[in-house]
Formats: sequence, structure tokens, C-alpha cells
Amino acid sequence: MECSCMARKRLERDVIDIHTGGEDLIFPHHECEIAQSRGATKADAFARFWMHARFLMVEGEKMSKSKGNFWTVRDVLEGRATGIEVHPAVLRLELIKSHYRANMNFTRKGLQDSAGAVKRLTEFRSRLEAACDGKPAEVDLDYPVLKEFSEALADDLNIAGALGAVLPWAASTPDDPAQALAALNRINQVLAVAPLSSAESATSGDDDEIVALCRQMDEARAGKDYATADKIRTELQGRGYDVRNSPQGTVAEKRLA
Repeated sequence: MECSCMARKRLERDVIDIHTGGEDLIFPHHECEIAQSRGATKADAFARFWMHARFLMVEGEKMSKSKGNFWTVRDVLEGRATGIEVHPAVLRLELIKSHYRANMNFTRKGLQDSAGAVKRLTEFRSRLEAACDGKPAEVDLDYPVLKEFSEALADDLNIAGALGAVLPWAASTPDDPAQALAALNRINQVLAVAPLSSAESATSGDDDEIVALCRQMDEARAGKDYATADKIRTELQGRGYDVRNSPQGTVAEKRLA
């Protein structure tokens, strides 16, 4: 009864647009809501669209406290679920990349795959920003990747099709980086999975100790003290950083998952 009452009070209409819920609530919960609401309003329907999500699995098993695989968002982000901290954008992509009417299997490999996708999008945005001085142009939904992306989502939230349009595009070199940056920004307004700029993903002034280790590694390499350089690299990797060489010297980037 409370769901019917809240919908009427908060949405202030006889027929609401979208009602969501788990597939286990179809009967009797949602059928009761329909009966209660239609009985009160005399309308032909309670909701125009019903979206019932399936269950979340963990490594192929149903998530439950009794099995010791019940994790909160905070557990995942802080590393208690998988043993490594996870960036919020990575967790978001992992949770939205499965269709809502399919069981989702939450795995560490899936998180790593999502981290790779987030990194690809982040690096793509950095390349575009560098090429157009961070100034996006105007684009509309006729822009090819936006058209594919929006058409996929309009097809019952076909997220696989939407990502299938975006991720290969993010590996390309667009002719007009300013238009591409605008398109990526519009896509990210929906997905919200490319929040990092190159400055945020690399070491910064807030990571003085990490920057110092990178400079020590540069000095060791310059002095051909490769044993010390390897030791520093191992320490950085153990602290959750990917280490790479650049024209400016060693760069340590916080691992996303």
C-alpha cells in the first residue's frame, strides 16, 4: 500500500511514466500496486512502462550474507571485496554494462575489464583535449557515434550496443577532435564513466611521496643503477600504481581496479 500512496503523493499524477523494481516483485507486490492504484484513480493503467531488473550474482553465485559474498559499494571501492581499491567510475561501468533484464555476474575480471574501458575513455579524452586545446565544438545527435549510441539506448536500454559504438570509436583518431570531444562529453553525461582528466589520473602535487619515488627512479636509471630502479618500480606497483616511462620521466598512475 505504501508504494501506491507514495507514487500518488510525490508524483501527483494518476498514471506514472516508469516503474522499476526487481523481477521478484512482479507478483504479488506490483500486481497489488496496480490493483490499488487503478481502484483509487479509475485510470486504465498505473504505469506506462515497467522495468524489472534481474538478480546480481557474485562470481557465479547469488549474493548473500550466509555465503560471505555480500558486498556494499563501500566494500568494493575500499578494496575489501576484491583486495584492491576500485575507482567509482569503474564500479559504475561494471554495474551498468549488463542489460537490466539479464542476470549480472559481478567478478574481479569484470572489474578489470571495466577499468580498461574507463582508462581507454580517459586517455581518449586527454588526446582530444590536447588536440583542440580543451575547447569542444557543437554537435547534434546526427553525429555518427551519438546517433548509434542514442539509437541503442532507445532500444530497451541496449547498453551493449551503446558501448559497442563508443569503445571502438575511442580507439580511433577522429578528423575533428573538437567535435569528438563534444560528442564524448554528451555520451559521458549519460554514462558518467570518464571522470578523469590526464591531470587527475597521473601523479600530482597531492602525491608528493609518489612523485619523489618517480624522480628517484629516474635518477637511478640515469646512473645505470637498474637494481634500485626495479626496486622502486616494484614498490610503486605494490602500492597500486601503474608505472610507465614518458619524455618527461617516470609517471605513476593510480590503478583503477
